[in-house]
Amino acid sequence: MKNTNLLLVDDNHALRSMLGFSLELAGYPVFEAESRLEALEVLQSQKIRIVLLDMGMPPNQYTPEEGLAVLDWLNEHQPKVKVLVLTGQEEENISYLALKKGAFDFLEKPVSVDTLLTALKRARLFSHQSEKLKEQEGIQTVQVEMSLGKGVKEIRNQAEQKLIKQVLEDTEFNVHETARRLGLKRENVYYLIKKYGLQRSKLSPPSLNTEQG
Repeated sequence: MKNTNLLLVDDNHALRSMLGFSLELAGYPVFEAESRLEALEVLQSQKIRIVLLDMGMPPNQYTPEEGLAVLDWLNEHQPKVKVLVLTGQEEENISYLALKKGAFDFLEKPVSVDTLLTALKRARLFSHQSEKLKEQEGIQTVQVEMSLGKGVKEIRNQAEQKLIKQVLEDTEFNVHETARRLGLKRENVYYLIKKYGLQRSKLSPPSLNTEQG
């Protein structure tokens, strides 16, 4: 969790304080902002890896306009930052818009600390492993292709599916090596293979170390 700086953006001071305290107890260095302008100031002055973003903020707290503006800025200036969206208004529509704008995942208010920490762990895993794979293994950053007409759940799972597929192909379907590179247990890799119906390419030779532990 070292150097996983987190930016918490929410105009609700009480909620921001509660979540910030819980996240700091869990070991995250937390920066706070209550508006789009404050969020952009922090993003430009600190190395932030994950943003926990409330979509409704003044002066447009009843629309997702301010949150979407933050996502637009991140897409242009810091596309590697993972964004978890907090939403309590028209959850399905707003979450869909946020995911289209590049948000990694969304959480519906009120959110429990356990749920939040689980989501942050997943975002942190993808952030760190994507960088590690790109630097050490030469794998390009996985891009999520999102098109109109696809549901929120499907869009949210595309990054996970593409990442596991990319690494499996690179290791010639070596489950042990795939688990090592992604920092997962082999059981988790088998689960993801089954979940997404992934199969070894007929052109790929069988790996001799698939079952080694």
